[in-house]
Amino acid sequence: MFSRGRWGCQISDRGLEDISSAKCVSRANSLQHLNIGGTFITDASLFAIADNCPYLKSVILWSCRHVIADGILVLVSKCRRLESINIWGTRISVDCCIAMLTIRPPLDIKLGGLL
Repeated sequence: MFSRGRWGCQISDRGLEDISSAKCVSRANSLQHLNIGGTFITDASLFAIADNCPYLKSVILWSCRHVIADGILVLVSKCRRLESINIWGTRISVDCCIAMLTIRPPLDIKLGGLL
């Protein structure tokens, strides 16, 4: 589930699934801020977050190298309260950023070294 990497604890889709299904964890439908930067998640996790976190206001995905535009755009579309997204160090293109702003014009996109 967890492996140690240069950022410390690296979480995968499977790891997030295991955490979310633990008996001690309640539904995250009231979650507003999520930092999963530096993890090995893919779009599968973003789809689950988009479907289950309607109150999400900010998400940090810095250096999540396995997420692609599909997951990001679903997250931005379904999380209607999303105000901020940090995609620094990802492989998200400028075209995807434009699409995010088309979906949610006031979205604060933190790009870091992208442009």
